[in-house]
Amino acid sequence: MRRQFLGIFFMFLDFLLAYGGWIIFYWIRRFYLYEYQGQPGTLWEYLWAPALVGTYWSLLYGLGGSYKDPIRYSILAQLFQRSWLTILGSLALFFLAFLDDPIPNYRAYRYTLISYIGLQVLLSSTSLMVMHLIVRKVLRRIIRFPTLIVGSGERAFQVWHQLTTSGRDLGYDVVGYILPSSNSPEDNLLHGKAKCLGRLEELEEVIVRRNIHQVIVAIEPDDERTLQNVLYRVNGLSVELYLVPALRDMLSGGVRVGSPLDIPLVSFGPFSPSPWYELAKRAIDVLFSTVALILLAPAMGIIAILVRLSSPGPIIFRQERIGKNGKPFTIYKFRTMYQDAEKNGPALSKEGDPRITPIGRWLRKTRLDELPQFWNVLKGDMSLVGPRPERQFYINQIVQRAPEYKQLLKVRPGITSLGMVKYGYASSVEEMIERMQYDLIYLANRSLLLDVKILLYTVLRVIQARGK
Repeated sequence: MRRQFLGIFFMFLDFLLAYGGWIIFYWIRRFYLYEYQGQPGTLWEYLWAPALVGTYWSLLYGLGGSYKDPIRYSILAQLFQRSWLTILGSLALFFLAFLDDPIPNYRAYRYTLISYIGLQVLLSSTSLMVMHLIVRKVLRRIIRFPTLIVGSGERAFQVWHQLTTSGRDLGYDVVGYILPSSNSPEDNLLHGKAKCLGRLEELEEVIVRRNIHQVIVAIEPDDERTLQNVLYRVNGLSVELYLVPALRDMLSGGVRVGSPLDIPLVSFGPFSPSPWYELAKRAIDVLFSTVALILLAPAMGIIAILVRLSSPGPIIFRQERIGKNGKPFTIYKFRTMYQDAEKNGPALSKEGDPRITPIGRWLRKTRLDELPQFWNVLKGDMSLVGPRPERQFYINQIVQRAPEYKQLLKVRPGITSLGMVKYGYASSVEEMIERMQYDLIYLANRSLLLDVKILLYTVLRVIQARGK
């Protein structure tokens, strides 16, 4: 919540500077860049136009990710990114604002554009420097993020030492540590230095009771059992999870630091793309699903008739699935099984499953049974690309063996996924866990280009009828 407040303050600062900058530019443009025509300024030129421009720049920088985490951004990276955004944004703004403006000649237009770009870059950089100064010098002494260390060995001691020396300037406030079950009391190097808040079995209770914001797992690199235990207990909680990197993480380039003062940690959880990606992805989802529902309406009508003639029962199969943030929703598919196929309880389909109708078998191979899910995409329950949604019945079984599955619930599920392209349908919980590995890879590498590749491979599979 405190980071959101800083983001809102940062956005308001950008708005004010862009507002004032547009008024300054208006005067420069009228009196210095080309002849003053003598008309007095209007309310639009002094009030509403600057307000629209200020809102425009605030939204543009926000979509670029400027306000997501002002506590830990890299100022050099932000300066570079904002400079490019300002150049591209100014070109778009001039195309809209001065398309019919009576600028005397091309030279005057070029000077006008260059002047505004320079002014906006200066104002944007000023805003960034002011925010950086406030965060570094003032707010980091006031705003603290309660941090919990999981571990008590050598790696935990090194992390504790870093956090208590240079970490306070970065907002870390170590409230204590959790003693892993694998550590014996004599291995506890944090004894007497930090407060022991309990053992691993009490992790969830400690996080909630102490309002922990960040959990840093400082265990041995090969202690996967403890790591899985942490994931099982932390998943679903509003907490940031970090892992002390091993040598292989450093050599592979998996460790990223925003500045020389940052503490090298590996962030655990799905990669958080820029708001531009989220906005573009949703726009593509809405556009594509709308066009698909319109163009494929005749084909879906034929499929509906075939399903109706194949066996008694409804044409559209409805089932509750679990979506983003664990929210249930109703998924729609063309019915491919005989009615009451699960009267004895939930059961996954397998090769040669007698519950599948003849037309249903063809629909599954071509994946045409999933065409009604474009309606789920249009509603916002699903996306074109994302991990396949599962039923709560199977999720409960999966997380008992692979707690990292809950990471998939942090994004909107999809009609197709990397797991579906690389692995296909799963006919058991074991196969669901195997397919999950590909979806976790997708979460760590999300991009529009990867989404397009997955969609193209899905179309290829549909043409080849390689579904199960």
